[in-house]
Amino acid sequence: MPNRSLLLVFALCTVPALVWAGESSAPTCASLRKLALPNVTINVAERVAAGAFVPPDLKPDEKVPPLYRKTPAFCRVSATLKPTADSDIKVEIWMPASGWNGRFRGLGNGGFAGYIAYRGLASAVTQGYAAASTDTGHSTAPNGRWDMRRSLLITVIARSTRQRWTRSRW
Repeated sequence: MPNRSLLLVFALCTVPALVWAGESSAPTCASLRKLALPNVTINVAERVAAGAFVPPDLKPDEKVPPLYRKTPAFCRVSATLKPTADSDIKVEIWMPASGWNGRFRGLGNGGFAGYIAYRGLASAVTQGYAAASTDTGHSTAPNGRWDMRRSLLITVIARSTRQRWTRSRW
């Protein structure tokens, strides 16, 4: 498992260093969509223009918060991790298109929160960090309740954070 994790780490860490360095043979952000990794499905791999990100959880009557309008161009990778058959861990990895400070920021979301920390990702990429966030393997229910199966608790408490870290760090 550690060797597989290193493959994703290597692939993702080369993107900020190579993709936007002006080399025509360097991989693009979109090419990350083609990565074939065990127990990982890459759902989105796209370059987002400066100020263009709209959070998926934005309500129809809400305006895009100023934080997102100030976000520089970045590479957005959204993936689903399934280390076990009943796991469904969502993770987002954002990498600045330019001005990467060479550092990585892993974001938390507050205990059993169950959401991707888009504000934290935007803040991190604005400061030059590559960053990742996870929903810890579950989505927050409107009433604050969610499935309490033992396997889901193990995913939330242990697997999701470890998977986010091993699949996105460098």
